[in-house]
Amino acid sequence: MPRTASVLATHSTQAAVASMVGELTAGAQAANARFGFLTCTVDVDVEGLRSGLAEALPGVAFLGATSCRSVIGSGQLLRGPHAAAALWLCGDVRGSVAARAVSSADEAVGRLLAREALDGLGAGRTARFAIFQGTPSTEEPLLRGISPELKGVPLLGGSAADDDISGRWSIFTREARFPAGAALVVVDWPGKVATPYLSGAMPTELEGVVTRVEGRVIHEIDGRPAAEVYNEWLNGALDEALHAGGVILGQTTLTPLGVVRSFGITLVHPERILLPEKAITTFAEVARGERVTLVRSTKLGMQGRPANLVARAMSEAGIARDELKGVLLVYCAGCMLAIDPATAAMVDSLRAVTGSAGVVGGFHFGEQGCPAPGRVVHGNLMTGALLLA
Repeated sequence: MPRTASVLATHSTQAAVASMVGELTAGAQAANARFGFLTCTVDVDVEGLRSGLAEALPGVAFLGATSCRSVIGSGQLLRGPHAAAALWLCGDVRGSVAARAVSSADEAVGRLLAREALDGLGAGRTARFAIFQGTPSTEEPLLRGISPELKGVPLLGGSAADDDISGRWSIFTREARFPAGAALVVVDWPGKVATPYLSGAMPTELEGVVTRVEGRVIHEIDGRPAAEVYNEWLNGALDEALHAGGVILGQTTLTPLGVVRSFGITLVHPERILLPEKAITTFAEVARGERVTLVRSTKLGMQGRPANLVARAMSEAGIARDELKGVLLVYCAGCMLAIDPATAAMVDSLRAVTGSAGVVGGFHFGEQGCPAPGRVVHGNLMTGALLLA
């Protein structure tokens, strides 16, 4: 029978590898790992962790990404600066990973990643789910190439993060570490799978149409400077930044923009105001002609969201608590920073829902998922999870 093994380590790199391998290969898990999902804080020696695990677990593929300040391992919150966790898939399961260094992402690279990963599964294997991880700014072009190739295979992902948006993030596989890159994993899992993904924020009546945009810079809403419109929606909360410019991340976590789409609302986190044009930079793309609305969240709502998301997904997928084998949580770093120090309580609430199942997660600078079958999106301040039974 397939199973998962959730392990954690907060020691030196050498000790972390020994701890992970020791816990994984103990008892019933012995020599049965097939694939791993890893997360660690940026002060961990990522290259040492990668190479150490590759040597200690020959033939076992894995994908990892750095996380903001903390990770979740074995159902616990592990605070940095040195924290690492892994969710290993064991038994009758196969995963295939394709990864590339990416300096200028485009759809063609996304198509290549998808085809390489799918081909790697081998004959007689079918992808049941996909996991995407990239470094910030690569996501949308790659996903536009990946999505058609997956042909409806549900996808979940989380962008690599660091502690202060300084660019120390990376992703890694058993073969290499990528400070700028992306990877796609497809997995044939023989049991039940669920991949819920949502915002949980509530839309308001304040909305407008994006009339001028360039990539991740919204210049105009309803033909007016975007920052002016957004500040009016916030009753002048950004007056100072509107005149001085600068970062507005912390001020907008609970009141971001929501992109109104046919399958629901995708959140976009405003990053900074650019002067003199009074434009807004974001961590996700919005297209010209799309409607955006002011949405509102609460810290209490963010704290309870993972537990509620997983509980509802288990019910909809018909997964009983004693059937659940593992959970991979994708949680926005901005949400984590907003609710901290209640992050540990968030993890405890999730653990109350998942019981003895292995739970691993990271805190990301962008989240990817499928809010509707076949619709892959990249958003901010979102929550997603992979449930395996």
